[in-house]
Amino acid sequence: MYEKEAENIEIPQHHNNGNVLVKEAAMDEDAEFCEEQGDHHAGEHINNSPQHHNVSKAGNIEGESDHEREHIASLPQHQTMEIGKLNTASLGLFGRDEELSVLRFSFARMMETKHGSIIDSKLASKSFTTSGSHKELFFIQGISGVGKSSLAKSIHKAVDELENGLYVEGKFDLMISNEPYSGVAKAFGSICQQLLSSKKEAMAAVGRMIANELHHEMEILLPLIPELKTIVDRYSSLTRQPTPSSNHVSIEDGQERWKYAFRLLSRVLNAAYSPMVLVLDDLHWADASSLQVIDYLVSDLQNTNQLMIIGCYRSDKVFGAGALLNAIACLEEKQDKYSFHITEIELQSCREDTVNEMLMAMMSVEDEKETEELASICYRYTSGNPFFVLQFMLMLENESLLTYDNELQKWMWCSYRIQRQIRYTSGVVDLLQDRMKKMPEDVQLLLQYAACLGTSFTLPTIDIIWKDHQIEYGTETTDTALMLKIMQDEALIEECGKNTFRWVHDRIQEAAMSLTGNVAASASFKCKVGKALLSALDEEQLEDDLFDVVDLINRGNVATRPELAALNLRAAVKARSLSALESASKYVEFGAAMLPRDHWTFHRKLTLDLYTLGAETEIALGNNRAAAAYCNAVFQRDDCSAMEKMPFRMAVIRKISGGDGELKKKALKMCLDTLRELGYKFSWGRVLLPLQAMLTLNSTLKAMKKRMGTKTLDASLGEMTDPRQLAIVQLLERIGYLSYTLELIFTSALSFCHIVDMTLKHGKNFLSPFGVANLGILSGIIMKEKFVTVVACSEEALSILKSVPPLKEGQTILSTYGFCLCWKKDLSVCIKALELGYQSSMRAGDVEPAMWLLGMYQILPRLVSYMEEHYQYEASLIMKMLWQGLLNLTTGTGRSTHLEGSIYSAREPLRSSGSVQGMAHLIVGELYFSSSYELAAERSIKFGDTFEKRCPAYFLGMQETFHRGVALYVMARKTKKRKYQARASRVRKIIKQWVKDGNPNIEHYDLLLDAEHAALKVTGYDSEHDGKGPKGYDAIDKLYQKAIESANRLGHLQHSAVCNERYGDFLLQIGWDKSGWARHLSKAAGLYEEWGAVGKVKELKLKLQSI
Repeated sequence: MYEKEAENIEIPQHHNNGNVLVKEAAMDEDAEFCEEQGDHHAGEHINNSPQHHNVSKAGNIEGESDHEREHIASLPQHQTMEIGKLNTASLGLFGRDEELSVLRFSFARMMETKHGSIIDSKLASKSFTTSGSHKELFFIQGISGVGKSSLAKSIHKAVDELENGLYVEGKFDLMISNEPYSGVAKAFGSICQQLLSSKKEAMAAVGRMIANELHHEMEILLPLIPELKTIVDRYSSLTRQPTPSSNHVSIEDGQERWKYAFRLLSRVLNAAYSPMVLVLDDLHWADASSLQVIDYLVSDLQNTNQLMIIGCYRSDKVFGAGALLNAIACLEEKQDKYSFHITEIELQSCREDTVNEMLMAMMSVEDEKETEELASICYRYTSGNPFFVLQFMLMLENESLLTYDNELQKWMWCSYRIQRQIRYTSGVVDLLQDRMKKMPEDVQLLLQYAACLGTSFTLPTIDIIWKDHQIEYGTETTDTALMLKIMQDEALIEECGKNTFRWVHDRIQEAAMSLTGNVAASASFKCKVGKALLSALDEEQLEDDLFDVVDLINRGNVATRPELAALNLRAAVKARSLSALESASKYVEFGAAMLPRDHWTFHRKLTLDLYTLGAETEIALGNNRAAAAYCNAVFQRDDCSAMEKMPFRMAVIRKISGGDGELKKKALKMCLDTLRELGYKFSWGRVLLPLQAMLTLNSTLKAMKKRMGTKTLDASLGEMTDPRQLAIVQLLERIGYLSYTLELIFTSALSFCHIVDMTLKHGKNFLSPFGVANLGILSGIIMKEKFVTVVACSEEALSILKSVPPLKEGQTILSTYGFCLCWKKDLSVCIKALELGYQSSMRAGDVEPAMWLLGMYQILPRLVSYMEEHYQYEASLIMKMLWQGLLNLTTGTGRSTHLEGSIYSAREPLRSSGSVQGMAHLIVGELYFSSSYELAAERSIKFGDTFEKRCPAYFLGMQETFHRGVALYVMARKTKKRKYQARASRVRKIIKQWVKDGNPNIEHYDLLLDAEHAALKVTGYDSEHDGKGPKGYDAIDKLYQKAIESANRLGHLQHSAVCNERYGDFLLQIGWDKSGWARHLSKAAGLYEEWGAVGKVKELKLKLQSI
């Protein structure tokens, strides 16, 4: 029973959170008062206006303005107003003209079409442009119920009307805020469902493309987006490929794997659906991993299709230093660099006149004065919040304070009675709870259970919980389906799929959850639900719902039970495999807290597994104090073995390996110390290291050749399974990498020898191919081993690669095709292999070799941004150098022989390895070669084979050596000086050996240098001679012609130009065949122009004009 209020009610003018509930039952005096006033105050207390029923297909009512019709028509879910029912379809967009204009502007800018609507002068002052990016990021913030979702949905119709447009939604949830990628997974899952339900033949082609293009990534994506399995089963023509186990992939590499997989999936989908609009609702509940996905998608330079992401979040749930606001700030800094736009708007509550428009639309009233007083009451109690306005009106209807008269065909109310019988509450949740508390007790209880399951739930899941409730209390209760029907009728939930339901609004879910009582009671209730699911679900179901179950248990569990600690470890491992590090960190923290006091004695493995994952996760997140706590808990125990400490040390080593030189040295020392702890002797000492390296290289190569006597190395090897041996091999690989970057070549060589020795003695492992390939390279550098041996090592490495996990596939391809086989195989074959290596490295999350591989076969300005995004300083620096070098060659700007310009300045300090300095040397040499043969020859004498020493075996060394030879021969012929001739002859001899070794890419090198060498003996042409040209001319002519034909056949545009230039210059020098030298120099100028060397073209044209 409601307490009776005093008769005089004073309505406050405005309350930001002024929410209301009915105060008491209808009072006779109120009814009498209304009846007395009705005939004389029509429209003042009771609405007496006629009712209009003509409704359009979109739910529009005749008498509405064109603008209102446009608002309602833009909604994706259309409904027809029923007589005697309040029309609620259009509430969300009333008073949102300005915000709709901004949203449409962003959409039009993405589509690059002319935007016709007028924008408010305040908006017009902002720097909006319609050119450039095809990606838009649109954030809508505001308090709960203000209409954020309705505004986002307003674009649905415009997208659907486009032939290949796609609009999908994903929603995050407070109840499962630790579940990684929940909203993103729902959005991508929805895309898959739409694809599977489509009957268009074009969609079948998209399905086949997804299945075939992503078959390598399926094992990564399936746990997150299970709908992909149906697509694969239906459309794939390929056997699913194994992917690297997350147990062998570092956390940092795992993050890159996920970035690559998400981007590849979005590229494939966005290529089929363009524009693609993703709406992510309740972004304030999103986990950090989901916020990273937004970054991955909008900053993907390789996706050039139209993509718009709309994020909605509650402004009262985010704070100054929160993860969401930090993520938005980071995205704002990136938008220019990665070519996307960000727009942010904040929705406010509606004005009183807008509330009046809402009421008129809800009750189909045309005269605004008839609803003014009711609107005023509604506004004072709801502060103009659209969702609260709706709940307020539904409350009035439920309490018979607002009724529909079928005879008069109009809505009737008494303003005086409404004011007398309502009271203030603290929020809309209380208003909703009041409605819920009037439902049957079983329905109220089911509402609480359903609220624990998140924004959506299924009938089978709620049945499990309800049956557990029946068993616990031993009572017969109402049928679940019947109670869900009651909840639907009360507009609390709605069906969103077969046996699947969702809450109409998140505040309704919050109200249902609050029925449990205080915080402690609510937590206990959730824990009960989680344990019920844990006991009822089978293993496959539990794996699908693991995060939900664990989150529910963690919210209310206070017991220290090892089985629950193990459950949290399972969730943490799954989160880690999804690269959701923040979620993994929380699960480890919960799991560690649930360990009993005797956990080191009776649950040692569980403890070590939790602490190891905790240390790795916190190190990756940069939480050094938390990481140190996990590490010290193990390091300070005397009973922990070196193998038990090994994962903790490796986590630290991996982290600091990416630092500067001093950190790399520290990481190298840690590796060597850990090897000693494991009882493995690495070297004889610093003094004897060079000798040991050469002796070990020699003995290891002999052992390999002996093993390869009758069959391939791969066929003769077993599999390494011993944990200690695998740990040693991983440490050796780190030593090899660190020592190479620190230019400790003998230490690096020794480490790879040890890897190969371990492989020969104990079997192959995922690092064996990488070790064998690098053994070949280093044997050629240090031992000057024959080229055939180096190539044999590369081929054996690729053979072993087929039978081990592909964790180091990219690095192995880089070592083989990038440094060895490019000297043996056609470059087109090598480029294809390098591209496959890049893709493999990205799948494994091994970014550093991926960037080097990418730079080898594709040089574009955007690669600099791509490499900087992956924090690859050295690779991006080299790309900048190459870019600047190409600009100097192709634009003729800046000093032609200086690596200087807007992209890169040689005056910048090179705080990098010898590789970067070697590349700088190479690029400057190319500038000299294209500018002045004389300067290039002098530079060759001064620096010699500096590039080969700094970047041994690198494929660009072929071209660098050839260009040195050409410049030296030019000056040898011009000056007749021995210093040029001797060095030119040495270069020619080197290239002849490469040809003899079987290099198919340098035939024109050999031919041109032979021609240049033969031309040294020709002094000139005597016109009184027999008219057949100088002595030996025919042989030289054939060599030049063959060199030109070879360069053309191999597609080497620059070298075809060089060959023509040198032939024309030879003919000009000897004074023979004037039409020939002019023809070849003109041909060279044309080829240089096609290649883009502007400075060289100017030089040749001036030369032709001056002769």
